[in-house]
Amino acid sequence: MKFYTITSISNFIGNPKIKTFHADMFHGLAERDGKEYPHDTIVFANTDSPSPLLISRTVRHIPDICRPSSHLVVSQRYVKELEQLPHIRLMPVTFKRLVDVDYAKGDMSWDEKWGPVDPCELLRTLADVSEFHKRIGHYSEVQCYRWRDAVEKYPTAKEITIEERTPPLQQTSVIRLSSSMLEDFPIINFGASIVLSKCAFQILSKGIDRDFFIIREYPLV
Repeated sequence: MKFYTITSISNFIGNPKIKTFHADMFHGLAERDGKEYPHDTIVFANTDSPSPLLISRTVRHIPDICRPSSHLVVSQRYVKELEQLPHIRLMPVTFKRLVDVDYAKGDMSWDEKWGPVDPCELLRTLADVSEFHKRIGHYSEVQCYRWRDAVEKYPTAKEITIEERTPPLQQTSVIRLSSSMLEDFPIINFGASIVLSKCAFQILSKGIDRDFFIIREYPLV
């Protein structure tokens, strides 16, 4: 049996395709309860969700799957299959601001137009275009259990070492998993990484942009 981890690329040294500007435009700027990520309120599938995730983003090159906050955000095309999985909650997101900022992988000319600006500041301050809200479609936050809440039910889960950083930076963590745990919890939040069962990965795989995410595969023995 295999499982997978998905981690947002966070180190752009030597990356010829994307920098922080591209990543911020790709994922967007998320907030909940008046606080922006990473200081926003983290909600899990087994906790109350009093308010939706608010996202400010560009309408150019909107991905089917992104991670502006602690969980993945997916387009409507994935909802039907994900709804069949246990122990997740699909919560519609609200687009707070939709702005028009073009970007493209490998294009490093954004500073010629915008100057040395924090890309998130563009998402906060550029004009919100009301027409974009009518066209963007529906997206949902894939709220799952955090690993520590799920693992308590599986005392025989085995320790597995996983990688969590963007190369060349290195960081390993030890996670405890079992096949029955992944059957019951096919999507798990493990901090920097989202853990996916093979079934969950097969649902999402085609929509995961490998230029913005690192996918790692591990055997589960």
